[in-house]
Amino acid sequence: MKLRAIELTNIRRFAGRSARLSGIGDGITVLCQPNEFGKSTFFDALHAVFFERHGSRNAIIKALQPHAGGAPEVAVEVDLPQGRFRIAKRWLQRPQAQVLDASGRLIAQADEAEAWIDRIMGAGLGGPSGLLWVRQGLVGMEPEGTATDDRRERERGLATRRDLLSSVAGEIDMMTGGRRMDLVVDRVTAALAALATDSGRPKANGEWKRALDQVEALAAREADLAPRADRLSGDLARRSELQRALARLTDPTAVEERRQTLERAEVAHRDALAHQARIAQAEADLRLARLDAERAETEIAQLATLTARLTQAEQALRLAEDDAIASRRRAEDLGQSERLAAAAQAEAVATARDLRLRLDRATRARAARVAQRQAEDLRRRLDQAGKVQADLDRAQAGRGRIVATSDAVAAAEKAQAALDLARARAEAQAVTIEARPEGTAQAVLAGRPLPPGPQPLLAAADLVLPGFGTLRIDPGTARLSDASAEILVARKRLDAALSACGVESLADARALLAQARALDAGIAQATALLAAIAPDGPDALRVALARAVADAAAVAGDEAGDDPEALTPALAAAVTAEAAASATLRAAHELVVQANQARAVAEANRASAERGHAAARSEAGDPSALGHRMAALQETVPRLAATRRTAEAALAGLRAAAVDLATTEARLSRAKGAFDQALRDIATAREDLAGLNATITALADEGLEEQLSALAEERVEAEARAARYEAEVRSLTRLRRALEEARTQARDAYFAPVLRELQPLLHILHPGAQLVIDDTTLLPITLTRNGQDEPLDILSGGTREQLAILTRLAFARLFAAAGRPLPVILDDALVHSDDDRIEAMFDALHRTSKDQQILVFTCRQRAFAALGGERATVSVGAA
Repeated sequence: MKLRAIELTNIRRFAGRSARLSGIGDGITVLCQPNEFGKSTFFDALHAVFFERHGSRNAIIKALQPHAGGAPEVAVEVDLPQGRFRIAKRWLQRPQAQVLDASGRLIAQADEAEAWIDRIMGAGLGGPSGLLWVRQGLVGMEPEGTATDDRRERERGLATRRDLLSSVAGEIDMMTGGRRMDLVVDRVTAALAALATDSGRPKANGEWKRALDQVEALAAREADLAPRADRLSGDLARRSELQRALARLTDPTAVEERRQTLERAEVAHRDALAHQARIAQAEADLRLARLDAERAETEIAQLATLTARLTQAEQALRLAEDDAIASRRRAEDLGQSERLAAAAQAEAVATARDLRLRLDRATRARAARVAQRQAEDLRRRLDQAGKVQADLDRAQAGRGRIVATSDAVAAAEKAQAALDLARARAEAQAVTIEARPEGTAQAVLAGRPLPPGPQPLLAAADLVLPGFGTLRIDPGTARLSDASAEILVARKRLDAALSACGVESLADARALLAQARALDAGIAQATALLAAIAPDGPDALRVALARAVADAAAVAGDEAGDDPEALTPALAAAVTAEAAASATLRAAHELVVQANQARAVAEANRASAERGHAAARSEAGDPSALGHRMAALQETVPRLAATRRTAEAALAGLRAAAVDLATTEARLSRAKGAFDQALRDIATAREDLAGLNATITALADEGLEEQLSALAEERVEAEARAARYEAEVRSLTRLRRALEEARTQARDAYFAPVLRELQPLLHILHPGAQLVIDDTTLLPITLTRNGQDEPLDILSGGTREQLAILTRLAFARLFAAAGRPLPVILDDALVHSDDDRIEAMFDALHRTSKDQQILVFTCRQRAFAALGGERATVSVGAA
């Protein structure tokens, strides 16, 4: 079925008039009109035609009746495979229902007409009410209120979805896997509940729990008796060990052996101590002999060093005296050469100075002429720069008076756009008044003539009707308060932006900004010209002019004299000769300086050699006494060496015969420790043995081992019973899981048709996302994005509305698959969608509209301009 036209007569705001909605195409058709136009009226009327009996007088029908009363009438033109038909209904007064074909022939009326409507709307499928036709303000798939009408709407929607899926998927019993499977699952669940909790743990007061408690109690009793039995067993073993150890320690042979070992260790240690004392004395004798020999050798070396140092000082003194004499003679010769070079250089300097004076006078005469020409050029440039600077100052002064900037004008334009948008929103929400005068009389609204066409009313106003009087019209301030506040804020922002520009209108601000840009261009051009004329500024030109005038005046009195070009070669030759003479003088001076430095160094070296010779002579003393002392020391060296060798041999013999003192000390310590430890061990063993005998006697009277054996047998039996219950719980759990998986697979097959239609639409909005459908309500309950499950009730209103519309589109395609194609109708939907999401939803609507009729009612002209599709028209006339 496809809608082609909807005609209303005496419905709500169309009291006493008729309104016809036409131009409905096969795909998307949009009716985009402002609030209060009557879009929801068309929706409710269309719903009443198909789902309210013509004899009904319920609240839905009475809501269609205008305030003036009368019988509401609705007619709908539809296309079916058999052709075009017109369905018409009237309620309350002379109610009737008719179905006519394209030629106007009556097909059915009254109850037959109602039955004919039921057949085309799907009969057993329940129709599209609430599923494909979305009322204004409905965000989810169903009404969320608790009123009777809301509950009835939800029940009818569930029946519609269940019957539709059953007709597409086959037997409805596939959803649950059959009643017998439900009975089996219930029995398995009951048996499992008698033994375990939902989490798989033993249930309180259950057989499994009682068996586990018995095991725990028996184990606790065993744990209580086991330490005492273990203690008795350990004490018996300990007593046997102590008895054996005491017998070993008190054996007479062992006691005598320990005593003899101690005596031998004490004798060996005393002998080792005496031998160690003799070695220490021998080491002292050897150290003394070595010190005497080393002292003699050291003194001999010192005497040899003094003799060599004295000889070396005498040789150094002779060489320093010879070098000082030679340096003095060379310095005197080079001083004479320097005096001759200075005289020649003075003569060359005088010649060059005379030539420079002559060339300077000639050059200044020529410079005076150049300076005069330069001064004339600078005066011309300075005059031109003054004119350009005056123009630049005037332009900058004019620019300084303009406060408008690009940012300020942009802010004003943005504020104007915000004000326009606020006014448009207010007008969209406002009550609309449209005058249709029949004569020459002119209605007056708020003191101004009412122009033709719809006029929005944003605040209470008086409407003066000639020949009638005055009507006070109040659209309601609560509904427009937000819009009025938004307009006020936008107006203040625009006034502030225009004030920042120093103007009263946006046009003046734009003109002022254009003037500022023209002045900026002139200032830039004048600045560039001024930079070309005076790169360093007018002050620099004035300084240059003053300098040029001063230069011309300074040399004005000089006469031309010689020709500069003729004097230049002579001056160059004189300068060359002067440079050569100066170089010769510098070289001679450097040689004199070097010679004087060498002379000073030689004198210093001679003085240093004299001091070194005196010091060596003072340290060595009388050379004859130095020789006698050297001879005496050399005679004692062999005797001291023999004494040292004798001490070394004696020490080596004592060390060879020595016994290791640390070893004898360790043996003595070990023997004393073993002897004393044996005495202590005997005493400790006797005390421990007495205590163990008393403890063993007390524990043996309780019969612990017999009690533990009986408890172990009872615990093994209880553990076996608990294991059987645990195995039964695991088996029941696996059985229930297998049954539920089988039932889930059957439900997946049931939901496959709607998911197959829904998934491509969902991927347009959320690529890669998945929806989970509840097997009770047959509606989406979970959205899975990026691996994260999100219940629909925690999503934003906009997202839930978008998912609901996509689900409706999928069900619409299922209606078509079931052989009952029905249109989708959206009344002011997608009100909570952002710009990107609404574009994606438009794509989904167009994808569905290839073989699905979709009718969209909206008041959002700008947002739905990008939807495309055909545009429906509404014509209003007399009833």
